[in-house]
Amino acid sequence: MRVKENYIRDFLRLIVWFPFRWFFFLLPLNGSFLSFKLMGNLHYLFARTNRQRLIDRVSRNIGVSRGQASGFVKKYFQLHYLDRLHIFLYPRLVLRNNLFDIVHIENIEMLTSLINHQQGVLIVQPHFGPVQMTLLTLSLYGFNPIQIGFPSDRGLSKIGRKIAFKYRLQYEKKLPAPIISADGYLGKAYKHLLHGGIVLTTGDGAGGKVYLGEHKKYNFLENERNIPLGPASMAIKTGATFLPTFIIPEKYNHLKIIFETPIRPKYNDLELDKVYMMEKFISIAEKYIEKYPYCWHFWDEVQDNK
Repeated sequence: MRVKENYIRDFLRLIVWFPFRWFFFLLPLNGSFLSFKLMGNLHYLFARTNRQRLIDRVSRNIGVSRGQASGFVKKYFQLHYLDRLHIFLYPRLVLRNNLFDIVHIENIEMLTSLINHQQGVLIVQPHFGPVQMTLLTLSLYGFNPIQIGFPSDRGLSKIGRKIAFKYRLQYEKKLPAPIISADGYLGKAYKHLLHGGIVLTTGDGAGGKVYLGEHKKYNFLENERNIPLGPASMAIKTGATFLPTFIIPEKYNHLKIIFETPIRPKYNDLELDKVYMMEKFISIAEKYIEKYPYCWHFWDEVQDNK
């Protein structure tokens, strides 16, 4: 979800990042997750114009009633706060027992089997659910992953840059796994895959009209969307398994990670295969978004189908 920069948002940032952030150290973990849900409910209640626009958009693009779309959009607001603020819990979630009570991996045997065969695995997620929790969870399972990310303060206000973005990076450093920038040198990620390691990346673009590397336009949710070809290219060049992955909030305080069937090259041709593999990925992603529309972050960028 993209929220407009203004003085009200800056004021709320100061409240969230200072007195409210410290409040999470006193709450039990379940209380913290419940707080994220309540914050989303309040935002949903007061964001009348944005709420109605999103309800219309979800209803038209996935073909559900306005009543169903309203329930999805409410969860969408809740997930926004879970996604943005769960970083406050990193100092406590790096304890295995705390995290494993919250996150469940449905078919971890698939990942274990691939790693045991010394094959690199490229985990490709859309911006769907609190994706960084996948990195933390796999780290605590002992898989030694690396994530390719794109931390950016582009478009933020001064307070957004000096407070929210600055402190977010500090919290991300508490993760027991490195995050390397997608617009920098990716040699470390390539080497990690070649040596049988796990790398995480996203497969539906950076959002906000930011395009890093080669992209191709695909039909995505009945819209034309630029999709990066880099994930498929990286998997092909390193021989790594391309593994579509999704993290789904089953409850406000419980998440499930699902590994889908790996996507393999088909044509033995780099140019053809990277287009084919990303096409297969977005086909899988569309099915998840249609089933769990509140999990996808980029509804603000979808054009209304009329």
